[in-house]
Amino acid sequence: MALSGALTLTLALLASAGEDRLLLCRPKVIGDPALARAEAVAQGAKGSRRLLDYGVACEDVAESARAARRAGLANAVSGTEEGRVDGSRYVLVLADAETEAVRAQRTLAVPPGADPVRPVRDALGQLVASLPRGPGPKPAHVAAWAVAGAGIAALAAGTAIALRARDAADRANAAAEAAAYTSARAEWSDRRRTSGVLLGVGGAAVAAGLTWRFAF
Repeated sequence: MALSGALTLTLALLASAGEDRLLLCRPKVIGDPALARAEAVAQGAKGSRRLLDYGVACEDVAESARAARRAGLANAVSGTEEGRVDGSRYVLVLADAETEAVRAQRTLAVPPGADPVRPVRDALGQLVASLPRGPGPKPAHVAAWAVAGAGIAALAAGTAIALRARDAADRANAAAEAAAYTSARAEWSDRRRTSGVLLGVGGAAVAAGLTWRFAF
């Protein structure tokens, strides 16, 4: 059960780590700044695991693409927020960092007094979802992390058994009768030996898995 749980956790971590991140430029504000509600894009991006806040506005798509390339990212999101009497207008653009080409675009208008964060969040989610899914983790990497995960499970089991061995030793030390002492002493010896094997195997598996993952 512990091994299965460790493998499941490892694969879940691999899946989340394999997703590409996108650079999110703050939008350029045009029109009436008081009506633009410029904070909506940053607030709409909060909680997203894919969007990395650049912190400043990008002048245009080309600037956002260059900023993404400098950060080692493949895509960027930029846009404008326009403040108008009839509401706020948002234009969000997804660009390829290498070619500076526009991949997708979303335009939305939010009436005065309406919350802009939810529609902006939805639009950002649509832009992210429009990207093609990248290849999954390499089989060798999955296998390496599985070995390391199995090692972690063995270390956890060895530690638990070591604690139980310590409990048996305490009972042996507190025994007032020979039979109770002998039984507790035998239990301590067995668990100490099992714990030592698990800790040794677990440590070796973790080391082997990490070496396999990062050295080959």
